[in-house]
Amino acid sequence: MQVNQSIFRGYDIRGIVGQDLSPELYEHIGRAHGTFLKNRGITEAIVGYDCRATSKEYSEAFIKGLTWTGIDVVNIGLTMVGTFYWAQYFLNRKGGAFITASHNPGEYNGMKLASDFSETLVSEGIQEIKNLVLNENYSQGDKVGNSTIQDVNSAYFADILKRFTNLKPIKVLIDANCATAGAIVPNALRGAGFEVVEKNCNIDPTFPLGTPDPTESVVAKRIAQEVIESGAAVGFTYDADGDRIGIIDEKGGIIWNDVLVALMSADVLAYHPGSVITFNTLCSKLVEETITRNGGKPNMVRTGHSFVKKYNKEAGGAFAGELSGHFFFSADFYNHDDGFYSTVRLLDYLGRTNQTLSQAVASLPQYISSPEIKVGCADDKKVSLMDKISEVLKKDYPQAEIISDERRAGDGVRLNLVDGMFVVRYSQNGPYLTIKFESNNQSGYDQLKVYINKLLHSYPEIDWGYGVNVESLE
Repeated sequence: MQVNQSIFRGYDIRGIVGQDLSPELYEHIGRAHGTFLKNRGITEAIVGYDCRATSKEYSEAFIKGLTWTGIDVVNIGLTMVGTFYWAQYFLNRKGGAFITASHNPGEYNGMKLASDFSETLVSEGIQEIKNLVLNENYSQGDKVGNSTIQDVNSAYFADILKRFTNLKPIKVLIDANCATAGAIVPNALRGAGFEVVEKNCNIDPTFPLGTPDPTESVVAKRIAQEVIESGAAVGFTYDADGDRIGIIDEKGGIIWNDVLVALMSADVLAYHPGSVITFNTLCSKLVEETITRNGGKPNMVRTGHSFVKKYNKEAGGAFAGELSGHFFFSADFYNHDDGFYSTVRLLDYLGRTNQTLSQAVASLPQYISSPEIKVGCADDKKVSLMDKISEVLKKDYPQAEIISDERRAGDGVRLNLVDGMFVVRYSQNGPYLTIKFESNNQSGYDQLKVYINKLLHSYPEIDWGYGVNVESLE
């Protein structure tokens, strides 16, 4: 089948609706994934989808392809991707797919493909699916598989909430960015006794407020104002499929998610002393410092939720987290990211320690840190440009600790400085580079900002027509 091969990315499939993606393609991918599963002795699967305008239609086409290969399917409908992973255990089915483009803009869709509990395909697995589609090398079943519909949300929420004993009925603000979590999270929290203030919880797949990305400053600033106006004790936001979160403290303070990685590390280590804690290369130095201070073993790995999940599992980690807002409470839950579990876990931590969120954050090492910055760079240029930038960074900062190996950096380079750090990498999800920098003093932060801004503007490959949080470089 003719297909834009760039949709098959490092750990999922993503493309533009109507240009790269169609119901026909989803049916073909369904046939490919069904073949992939059967080759591994898996004959049952789960399918769910997010709030995007085409997600339901694409899920139906995908299910048609899966059942053509003889796979039996349970369709769990509109839900969050964390619920999808949880349902693998609840329904005892390793195979599956979740139709989503996560935090990509509204014109995108895609999917995450599963072949084991809490596991999604990465790299080689995605490439195998691609080759099966390109060659239409599918294995038709002796009979068409069964397809049934089952709502698992109530059972899922009941299972999550029974795990926590320190929940206090505080006021919580939920701004769901007009995405999936808005139809699900507020009522679940009310059922747990919280007073919930809803903002933008109506589903609108056009995303009228912009891309539902918790890492964007414009999103965080809006919610900060909403928290102040409502008098909420904490504010939460989510991406389109609900596995990533963003948080605001009771004073309207924006808490970037690497700070939350550090905070949750301390919480996890209180229950699992001496454990391995995994975090991605984009995280602040405060994460490693907090883990070490609390007796844990820091495990830095490359960016990408599937890679973090994989390396955390290999290391036997109790917890893993990313700057982007993916959190894996492996020792207490399952080894996958779940935005609702992360939400309730933070609320339980605040109840257990009897602190406000700002008080909890104030106890951590302090850095002046940029948000996660994204600048445009075409898919066919970003890898070679990243190689050029890496060489310049190594030359200009010879005294820095250079982290560029496959396991810890993978697709970029991190420089650890005496008073801070910065990272530049290319994205596996789209045509852009990601930048993060910090310092423990304002002068160091400003110097890094000027240097990185000048460096990036020296390359014509950078497309400044696309950017997220680029004002942080000005």
